[in-house]
Amino acid sequence: MKSLLKFVAYRTRSPSKWRTAKGRNDMRDQLRNHMKERFSWIVSTLSSLTVFAMVTAMGAIGSLATIEPTAQGWSFSVMGEVQAQRRSRSDRDKEEERRERRIPVVNLATADKLGEVQEVIDTENNPQAGLELLQRMIERGTRRYNGNELANIYKMMAYAYFILDDIPNTIRYNEKILEHREDIRIGLESTTMFTLAQLYYSEEQYDKALRMIEDWLLIADDPGPNPYYFVATIYYQQQEFDRAIEYVELAIDMATERGLLPIKKSWWGMLRFLYFEKENYAKVIEILEIMVKEYPERSSWVQLAGMYGQEGYENKQLYAMESANVLGFFDRESDYLQYQGVLMNASVPIRAAWYLKEGFDNETVEESYRSLNALGQSYQMALEDDAAIAQFEEATEFAEDGRIFKRLAQLYLGKERFERCSDRADEALEMGGVDRIWDLKILKGMCEFNLGNLSKAKEIFVEARRDARTGRAASAEKSTRDWIRYIDSEQNRLRQLAAADAS
Repeated sequence: MKSLLKFVAYRTRSPSKWRTAKGRNDMRDQLRNHMKERFSWIVSTLSSLTVFAMVTAMGAIGSLATIEPTAQGWSFSVMGEVQAQRRSRSDRDKEEERRERRIPVVNLATADKLGEVQEVIDTENNPQAGLELLQRMIERGTRRYNGNELANIYKMMAYAYFILDDIPNTIRYNEKILEHREDIRIGLESTTMFTLAQLYYSEEQYDKALRMIEDWLLIADDPGPNPYYFVATIYYQQQEFDRAIEYVELAIDMATERGLLPIKKSWWGMLRFLYFEKENYAKVIEILEIMVKEYPERSSWVQLAGMYGQEGYENKQLYAMESANVLGFFDRESDYLQYQGVLMNASVPIRAAWYLKEGFDNETVEESYRSLNALGQSYQMALEDDAAIAQFEEATEFAEDGRIFKRLAQLYLGKERFERCSDRADEALEMGGVDRIWDLKILKGMCEFNLGNLSKAKEIFVEARRDARTGRAASAEKSTRDWIRYIDSEQNRLRQLAAADAS
């Protein structure tokens, strides 16, 4: 079946504009709009004909309310045979070569009755009353109608049920049309099959939808690429991603060959998703690179940057984010924060600070622990300590642990603001949640030492040495030991000086 469908796909080269719904609601709305628009033509057509003209046209109404595929999508017409006669002789011959059928004629009484039903359904906007009239026609006995008449009665019933949003009965009566496929035109059979495939899909009956669309592809004239994309969506719903990829790519190849460009964004989007699920990230990047050219939108640029970063292409990630920013696509806080991270990884922290500050200024980025901490880190890496302190101090209002206070203590120590250093170290110890607690205590001890509080500093270093020993941090333990020795020597020196002064 697979190879045969591919042959059908390429057996013709003329373009087609069939529309395939992307979701269940869109699919139903599309069918409903086309059906209502085209069926409304029935009343006006019948009312414009005299009795004599209708009798004369009897040979032309043998396919009452047939549904024919057109370049625009659907054609629902009470004068299906008349429309069929407008086609070229070669088209009719081609159809006869595909399947020879003797189509029974719809008699005038049945045509009149269906015209009345159509007026009730559309003009009076009463599909329920129309169904009652159709049901009475059936109750009079199906033997009084030929297969073509029954098929058109069922088609009218399916249409009424569809307006009532009764999908199960819509499916039921479309299926009954196909019970008389030898008595109806190939066009009605074809469009009924295609409609059923979409209805099955909308009801999540994916196996039935797949069988029906595959059968339809075998009889359809020039189906174009859209139905093959529809097949791909069915395989996607069935989690058969390899087959879905095959049919999306088939649809894209057909559309490209026929010049139906640009390829629909949704097609590239599905192909990108499928390859992502298959963890074929090289293909995902290839597709995103196409999308940013054909559909330059924020999501494509940001996703491309993310994929570059995931695959280790840091420079390309930076260029992608830069492009997104220049094109004005940064409209979310996450965009600025991601860009800040990329610039930090590229060792240009001052630019990271500038662009994140821009996000604050245009109110895209809100003040939070994460955003303020990120801005502070950018300034700190750029050696802009005063600016970093200002941001970290603002971030303390949102802090839930002591990490930001430890960072401030480090900065204050570097700025020789030892009292602030000691205070922030105390707050970090009180808040908790700090890794390597001995490092924080060493920091606190250094601040106290520089404040001249040698005894207090020694006590803190003793605690830090104990914590470092417990944590098996040999280098930290050695550092605390050195500090303790230094403080001991310094205290001895000070005592000696004091004794000398006293004598």
